[in-house]
Amino acid sequence: MAGLTAAPEVLPGVPFARGLQEIAGAGFLLYCTTAFVIIAAKLWFAARSTLEPRSTLERSAGDRP
Repeated sequence: MAGLTAAPEVLPGVPFARGLQEIAGAGFLLYCTTAFVIIAAKLWFAARSTLEPRSTLERSAGDRP
């Protein structure tokens, strides 16, 4: 047992498992980045729509001269 803990690369599947961990980590970072971009875009559009004045097409008929 002591020999296996000293050199875990000898076990079959350990390099494959490390590769899967790296891919899972990269996928998680991609997921977090995508979620951040979507939330940031949503907040930007929400802030932009509250700051801009309404266009003439969005006004009601009673507002027109």
